[in-house]
Amino acid sequence: MTTNGTSERVFDEVQIGKGIRPVAQHGYVTVDDGVLNLLGSDRHLIESAPVERVKASKARFSGGMTLAMRVNGSRYNVSPKYGDRAGKLVRPGRPEAVEQAAEELLELIEAGGGRVD
Repeated sequence: MTTNGTSERVFDEVQIGKGIRPVAQHGYVTVDDGVLNLLGSDRHLIESAPVERVKASKARFSGGMTLAMRVNGSRYNVSPKYGDRAGKLVRPGRPEAVEQAAEELLELIEAGGGRVD
């Protein structure tokens, strides 16, 4: 639990990109105390902003699996649960799990006062 009584939500195995450039193949997105954090594969901070300053929508032609996000004015493509580890193998995530995680992240952004299109 966090200080305001809400629990932190962590999305792991997140593919994060800026345009066509990958930033993190197995990154993390956390939503905690009204703050959204994009973290790299090694958990270094890529970007952080209050949820109410985040704009997000489903990216076109992604089947609902990728979110187009604007965090502090920077654009990111975010696909939660896209990487799926099976032992030492990494494969694309199951489409239904990726789509469900993307929908949940959109709901958290909207509930926190962010703009969802």
